[in-house]
Amino acid sequence: MRYLAAAVLALLFAGAASSQGNFGFKAGPVLNYLKTKGSNGGTFSDVKAGYTFGFSYAMPASSRFSIQPEFNYIVLYSDESLTSTRFHLDYIQIPVLLKGTSKKGDFSVYAGPQLSILAHASKKTGTTKSDATSMVTETDFSALAGVEYVTPINITLNARFVQGFSNVFKVEFDTYKSRHQYLEVMVGYLFGKKKMK
Repeated sequence: MRYLAAAVLALLFAGAASSQGNFGFKAGPVLNYLKTKGSNGGTFSDVKAGYTFGFSYAMPASSRFSIQPEFNYIVLYSDESLTSTRFHLDYIQIPVLLKGTSKKGDFSVYAGPQLSILAHASKKTGTTKSDATSMVTETDFSALAGVEYVTPINITLNARFVQGFSNVFKVEFDTYKSRHQYLEVMVGYLFGKKKMK
C-alpha cells in the first residue's frame, strides 16, 4: 500500500508541474506526544523530539485559495514508561490541505486530512532492539492545521499541529486507545513564487 500511495502522489506532482502552482520543500523538528487512554496497554507520558521533511505543491483554486497536496516523511519516538521501552516509528505522509493566503501573499493558514502509512517500526528495551511492525497499525488517519509565512526571498516558516484519529498500537482490548499528537516547526523554500506586491 505504501508503494502505491507513493506512486500515485508522484504522478500527481509530475502532472502538476506544468500548471501555475508552486513547489515547496521543508524540513524541521517534531515534538510528539502519544496520548493513551484506558487500561491493559502501555503508558506514554513524555513529549519526544523527532523530525520531518517533504515536498508540497500548491495548486491555485482562486487568487486567495489553493489546494496543497504534500509528500512527507516523519520520524517519531515514544517512550513507554512501565517497561522502559522506546518505540521508533516512521511514516510516509500524504496530507491534502485547503490553504487560504493573505492579499499580499506572505501569510497563509491551512487545514486538511492526512493519511500516514507506516514505513518502519522498531522498539528498544535496554540494549535489546527488535522489530515492532506487528504491534503497530499500518495506516494512521489524522487532521492537521497550521500557518505559513513566506519571506521576500521565498524562505518559508511553517508551524502545524496534527491530531491522529487511528489507534497507533494494535491491541486486543477495546478500552485501550493510543493516538498521535504532534507539533511540527519547519523551514523551507518555495520555488517559482511570484514577488510580493
